[in-house]
Amino acid sequence: MFRCSEVAERASLLIDGELGLWPRLNIRLHLAMCRGCRAFVEQMRITRDLAVLAGAAEDPLPSAEIQAALAKRRIQSGRPS
Repeated sequence: MFRCSEVAERASLLIDGELGLWPRLNIRLHLAMCRGCRAFVEQMRITRDLAVLAGAAEDPLPSAEIQAALAKRRIQSGRPS
C-alpha cells in the first residue's frame, strides 16, 4: 500500500485514469483508510473539474490591452520584445 506522499504524487494520474490496475488498487486501498488523502484527491478532482468548466484547459492569448501593457513594460525596462 502506498504512503500519503506516494498518493499525493500519483493523484493526478489517478484522477485522469492514467494508472495501471495495481497502482490504482493500492491508492484506492489507501484512500479507504486515510481521510486526509481522500480529501486531497477529492479537492484535486473538484479543482480539475472547475478548471475545465472555466475553460482553463485552453491556453487563451492575452488581450490586446494586456499585450500592449507588457510591451510597454519591456521597453521601459530596457528588455527587447
